[in-house]
Amino acid sequence: PKGACCKMLFLFPLALASIPASPSYFDQTLDHFSAVPASNATPTFRQRYYLNATAFGGPGYPILVIIGGEGAIPPTTGFFYPWVIDVLAPRWKALVAQPEHRFYGESSPPNPYALPTLRLLTPQQALADTATLIRYLQATSKCSLTRGRHYCPVITIGGSYPGWLSAMMRLRYPAVVDGAYAASAPTSIYAQQVDQYAYYEVVTRTAEKAAPGCAKAVRSHLDLIAAAPWATLVTKLGLCGPLPAYIIQGGDAMLQRELILIVAVAFAGLDMGYYPPAANARLPQACRLFLGGGADPWVALRQFLTGHSSLRFLPGHGLVDSLRGRGKAPSHFATSSGACFNLTATLPATGEGGKATFSCGDWSGCGSGLNGLAWDYETCTYCVEPIGMNGVTDMFPARAWSREWLQQHCSARFGVAPQPTALVEEWGFDELGLKAQGASNILFTNGLNDGWSVGDVAQGKGDVDPSHDLLVINMPNGAHHSDLSHSPPSSLDTPDVVAARERAAWVLERWIQTARSLSPEHKH
Repeated sequence: PKGACCKMLFLFPLALASIPASPSYFDQTLDHFSAVPASNATPTFRQRYYLNATAFGGPGYPILVIIGGEGAIPPTTGFFYPWVIDVLAPRWKALVAQPEHRFYGESSPPNPYALPTLRLLTPQQALADTATLIRYLQATSKCSLTRGRHYCPVITIGGSYPGWLSAMMRLRYPAVVDGAYAASAPTSIYAQQVDQYAYYEVVTRTAEKAAPGCAKAVRSHLDLIAAAPWATLVTKLGLCGPLPAYIIQGGDAMLQRELILIVAVAFAGLDMGYYPPAANARLPQACRLFLGGGADPWVALRQFLTGHSSLRFLPGHGLVDSLRGRGKAPSHFATSSGACFNLTATLPATGEGGKATFSCGDWSGCGSGLNGLAWDYETCTYCVEPIGMNGVTDMFPARAWSREWLQQHCSARFGVAPQPTALVEEWGFDELGLKAQGASNILFTNGLNDGWSVGDVAQGKGDVDPSHDLLVINMPNGAHHSDLSHSPPSSLDTPDVVAARERAAWVLERWIQTARSLSPEHKH
């Protein structure tokens, strides 16, 4: 998901756009579900958010809320999706807001990673944060909270984990949100309805499509890692010392396992960024590194690990390179065979519980530092992601994921037990549950080259319930929320993604008009 983040020190530059902006701050309630103290001194924290009112027509016009996810949103990033700011907002004279998710970046209470406080990092609290902020924005924009001329329809927008949060905003807060755009939302994964090997099967299939022979070449290189002793791995791959203590204690097998997962996570990121699909895209370039390894395959592995280690994959909105904002990414990637690979720098922060490991709650990558710690915690509680490798349908040595492994990891790391089915049982956000409760006005989109497309709520069957506007758009050439993340228009956009954006805009506009039509006094 995930995604956000420094999910890991990313290895190859990726061409995406964002719009830098100056932040605003909101005194957000720390715990929305506890009793208010008699003193009425409810604990709060400062939530960072971004606001763009350039096109806003005032009361009676829409509010578009871009959901933040599992990563900090610094001012250099600002707004994730130029399409929303540059195209949708002027089209509808909309206000655009983008809150940072609690416990990421600056949106944290004091001592946020102490285990008692960390318990308040949940999707439930994050949704309540968003609802509270929306009501605040409606009030300060002089929008009516009831239907009428000054009612401001609200549309939430998100990609990946925030895509799922966007859908949940409409499901859980239908009186606040009029419609939800959920791109690449891992809904069926969070519902525990996806085979654990499906994710990396798509990653492998896309890599093979991008560069025929890639899967076999990557597998043969990783077989070297799986069979090599400690000294060979440290020397041949140029690993920086000292290595993390848990790896030293685990010996050869632990080092082999973590290095293989690092490569798998890197390919997961390359897969998410494989749009537009082209021969000079980062994914096929990486594949060609393995395909052209020459006489010494260790050289290719070392270059893969050390190349562009300053770049990163940020969860919550997409793949971003060091050329921030509307800059243009390089058309190639460089490699370095001289630098050592700092495995320690890929780890989540230790936190109060300790025991930070690269193999975390999310085997597509948790990320490094504090973002990684927070996402490790989220995937140890409610956002459980069954992702494993079998070495048959994917290009990675077999390593099965299990709830038993996750239970051990989360207990040792945070002292918590995962609750993989708690939210789907309570909220009914799977396909059958959405239909049964009459949910409406949620648009799901998926790029079918993206591993996360296996989390499609309808599992490839199309719309969930057109009569209630539970709609699905699948893009054969799309990757991870490609319909949102890239700055259109572009001559490189594929027809299916262009069509998806057009249909999405039409659907959202219809919802906005419907919300207005329910306001008989509306004159706009």
